[in-house]
Amino acid sequence: MIESRNCLLFIELMKVCLVWLEFRTLDEGSSVLVHCSDGWDRTAQVCGLAQILLDPYYRTFQGFQTLIAKEWLEFGHKFTDRCGHTQVDSKEVSPVFTQWLECVWQLMQQFPFVFEFNERLLLTIHDHVHSCQFGTFVGNCQKDRIDLRLEKQFISAPYMSRTVFLPISTFISLQAF
Repeated sequence: MIESRNCLLFIELMKVCLVWLEFRTLDEGSSVLVHCSDGWDRTAQVCGLAQILLDPYYRTFQGFQTLIAKEWLEFGHKFTDRCGHTQVDSKEVSPVFTQWLECVWQLMQQFPFVFEFNERLLLTIHDHVHSCQFGTFVGNCQKDRIDLRLEKQFISAPYMSRTVFLPISTFISLQAF
């Protein structure tokens, strides 16, 4: 899937964009508005990575969870469509979130001592996105999660935000990160 969708090219383009953003914000002290073509995919990728680079809070366990909730869940990333959880137009399926996690992993490889968590968290989140085992990454927006009444089927994890629903067993396994 990665090779067939030019994912590696998009990852490289995101890194170029981040260098430009970092230069504009840190070196020049400028404010930057990021809005990619449709606002759903690249915007969340670039803004999420920029926040990880610019604010050490988002490199903590709690900060990373907050970032996912804020930039991906509450912003309305189309997890169901992009991950192909249901029958959708194949043009809608794209590993956007996986690309973002890959970029975070690459940052972790370059700066291993600035992150409070390790790659096991990234892999666990990736698995949760694609397993549909948890309500966290089901639906294309918060309204979908509300309409599906996920809060009735799952326990809300307070460290992610009100939009995240995980079974109790998840709390035990997350202590390892």
